[in-house]
Order: sequence, then C-alpha cells, then structure tokens
Amino acid sequence: MWQRVLQATIITVVLAVLLLGIPLGWSWLQLAKQRLSAEATDILDTVRVASDARLSEGRPLDEALLQGIVDEQTDLNIAISVTTREGDTITAGDPPGSDPLSVSGRGAEQQEIVVDIPQSDVRAHTASAWVIIVVAGLSALSVGASVALWQAQRISMPLARLNRRAEEMGSGRARGPWNPSGITEIDDVAEELIRSGAMLTERLEAESQLASNASHQLRTPLTALSMRLDEILATSSEEWVREEARISLEQIDRLTEVVHDLINAPRSSQRRTPGVVELRSVLTQQSEEWSPAYRRAHRELRIQVPRSAAVWGSNGPLTQVVATLLENALTHGDGRTTVKVRRNEHSTVVEVTDEGGGIDPELGTRIFERSISGRSSSGTGVGLALARTLVEDDGGRLELLTETPATFGVFLISAPGEDVDDPEPVEDPPSEAGDDLESLPQGSVVRRRPRSRA
Repeated sequence: MWQRVLQATIITVVLAVLLLGIPLGWSWLQLAKQRLSAEATDILDTVRVASDARLSEGRPLDEALLQGIVDEQTDLNIAISVTTREGDTITAGDPPGSDPLSVSGRGAEQQEIVVDIPQSDVRAHTASAWVIIVVAGLSALSVGASVALWQAQRISMPLARLNRRAEEMGSGRARGPWNPSGITEIDDVAEELIRSGAMLTERLEAESQLASNASHQLRTPLTALSMRLDEILATSSEEWVREEARISLEQIDRLTEVVHDLINAPRSSQRRTPGVVELRSVLTQQSEEWSPAYRRAHRELRIQVPRSAAVWGSNGPLTQVVATLLENALTHGDGRTTVKVRRNEHSTVVEVTDEGGGIDPELGTRIFERSISGRSSSGTGVGLALARTLVEDDGGRLELLTETPATFGVFLISAPGEDVDDPEPVEDPPSEAGDDLESLPQGSVVRRRPRSRA
C-alpha cells in the first residue's frame, strides 16, 4: 500500500516539475539573455557618448579610447567596432566569434557603433540559470518524496493494523478495542469490522450450541435403536430378519458417522485426509440399501463394478455421494438405473445413469448450485451441491456428463489394487421366492422380501 502511495505522489511531483519547471526555466533563460542585451546596450551608450565628444571636437577616434571601455567590463569579454562617416573602422577587444549577441546604434556624428558579446559568455551567464533550475527541480522532488513517504506510512500503518485485526478475528484471536488512527475512513471500517465480528461470533456460538444439542438428541435415539437391532440380530432365528437387522445396523452406523462429521466439521481447521476406499464394498452396501426402494417403484437397479476398484477418498462422504445420485435417479428418473465403474491406473469414474427424460437444458451445469432444482422437484437443491463439495474435498470431481439421459460421473483418483478387466454386476435380483443363488453372478447381493411367519 505505502509503495503505491509513494509511487503515485512521486509521479505527481515529477509531472508538476516538468509542466511548471520547463516553461519557468525557459523564461528564466530568456531573462538572462535580456539582461546581457541590456548590459550591451549600456556599453553602446557609453561608446556613443565618448565618440560623439571626440568627433565633435574634431579629434579622430583611436583604439585606445575603445580599449579603455572594453577593459572596464570585468565580467564580460566584449568587442567594440566604430565605423565613422568617412568609412574608417576602429575596433577593440577580442574577436567575438560566430553567432555573437550583437547590439548596434548610430551616434550624433553619423558613426556606426556595434557591441558584440561572444556566445561563450552568453552560455556562461545562462549556465547559472540552468543550475538553479536543476537544483530547484531536485529539491521539489526530494520534498515531494519525503512528504509522500510520510503520507504513505501514515495511511499504510493503520491499514496494516486493520489487516492484522481482520486476521485475528478470522482465527478467533481478536484483542482489545481499536485505537483510532486519525483517518476517519479507516476508523469507520475498523469499528464496523468489530461490530460484524461480534455478531459473527454470537452466531457461531449459537450454531455450535445448536449442533451440540442436536448431536446429543440424535445420538441417544440412534444408540437405543442400535441396541434394539442388536437384540433382534442376536435373538431372531429368521434369516431374513437377521439380514434386515444387519443392514439397518449398517445404516445406523453410517448415519452416526455422518452426524459425527457434521458436528466436528466446523471445529476442524484442516481438510480431511483421504484414504484407500474399496468401491465394491461401498456400492454393495448401497445396493443393499436402495434395492427395496427400487423394487417398490417397479424399477431396476444394476451396479457393475470390478472385484477390486480401490480409490483415494473417504468412505462416509463417498457413500453419501453415491446415495445422493441413486436417490435423484429414483426420484426424478425412470426405467433402469445403472451404476458402472470404469478405471485405469490413474483415475476411476463412477457413472450413474437412468432411462428417464433427463435434465432440463435450461439448468445445465447450474444443477450443482445450491437452491437449484427442477421445476417439478420439491427438494431443497442442496443434495448435488453438497455431493460435489464432498467429492472435491477428496481431490475428485462430480460432473454432469449428459443431460439426456441424465448421466453423472464421479471422478476419483485410483489407488493401488488388483484390477479385473470385466466388471461383475452387483445387482438387484428377481424378488420371487425360490431364488437360485448359483445362477446369480459372483458377488451379487441377494435381497429377499419379508415373509410372513407360519
């Protein structure tokens, strides 16, 4: 800041010196030349009076008379030339050289008088004017630079203090009141910043308290529900009941982890560190969780994933992203929903597509903005925006690949693992009784409908 103020002030002073100093210097030089011309005119008058007196008495002019006048000029080297009416020319002094400063006149006896000042003397006398002009310009620059430096420090120091205060407020280390700087604008900004910081602190404390209360209120029923499902899993002899209890426990564990992350996220100043996540386990769990909902909607969910598809990410957030895409496909799509995993040694992409009418072209990439949802949607428009944020926090990205049919791609960084060229489906099998496990592809998740007890 102070450098810009200093630079601007110096530029202003330089421009002022140039715009005012050059005309003033030129005028000064002209005045110096006029002064020399006036001195030459005075010498001419002296020669005229002396020559008129000599000629009026009938005595001839000689060089001694003129040389005496030349010798009287201690600060000028002049040359005097007098031409009489008879045509005789008497001169005194050194030759003036080329382009001298000349003054001429005629006496009472019709004699022609010329006084010459050499150009070297003219330059010598005007050089002093140049020196004064340069010294005055440099003095103006030095004074301007000093004033600019003082003013820059006067402005930049309060701004630096204001910057430190803003950093302290951002990190929660604001200290004491603001000491006035003497600059009204900066002091007003500082006071407003203090008021805004106080309001922000109050809101953060209220949100933290709300989050803490919500945490306790959610953990208690989740713990009770988890204990109840553990009891059902331990006491029930029905295999389908035990399977449903196990899946419900997994959902509760994931919900508990999500609540924990949401509670602790505002307290952490660092981003989470991604680890190795096996996509097959994540997609298998999602197949188990969403297959009943797809069956009730008379829809098909098909997931194709290699036996080993390790990526860098976080298990909980990645699971939430996949769940968001499956929920959107179920709510807004139609027909079969397909989840396909394609990977190479550098990247892995999870594509989620359905056979519905697609996304309104007017939305386009704005589909990922908060509060943006389809015209017929009753949602809040937060799901996809949050999903993109969760993916980007792990170094990946979420993109809309095609609008019709709606195809989303989750791009992740591949982690070391054993790859299988042909992906194996993890699919929702037919729901009729008597499912043939051997006919299903390896790795499929079998879900059965609850049966009434005999």
